[in-house]
Amino acid sequence: MPTRWFRSVGVWAAVALVVSISPAVSEDKEKPALCGSWAQKDGELRMEFAEKDVLKISPHGKDELVLIICKYTRGKDGRVKVKVTELAGSAREQVQNTVPIGLEFSFVWKVHDDRATLEGVEGEKAEVFKSRLQGDFEKK
Repeated sequence: MPTRWFRSVGVWAAVALVVSISPAVSEDKEKPALCGSWAQKDGELRMEFAEKDVLKISPHGKDELVLIICKYTRGKDGRVKVKVTELAGSAREQVQNTVPIGLEFSFVWKVHDDRATLEGVEGEKAEVFKSRLQGDFEKK
């Protein structure tokens, strides 16, 4: 009789442990990586989530003119935090005063099928990006 009681208690203890761990595991799951090339619906701007943590922004849709290369992370609140790491293209010298290397900003990126919305641009010098980045995007 005692062994049956221990087995019963053991089963319930295992169930209790799984139930108590499950919420923590589901909250800690990593969100899917941001990926793909996106073009602003009514503009020239193009963005590409090139690698796991690299974002390339082409303000005029032409990489040879200006390409802003950034590192990004995504917070638990869904905000994408970005830091400019490199400028490329023939007009990079004209842009570096407005978009200096090291500039940090953040935004909220919401994807629905082949469409996305960028909103809530924030940061010390985010005004430069706010008017250009915010809006609707289509997957390319």
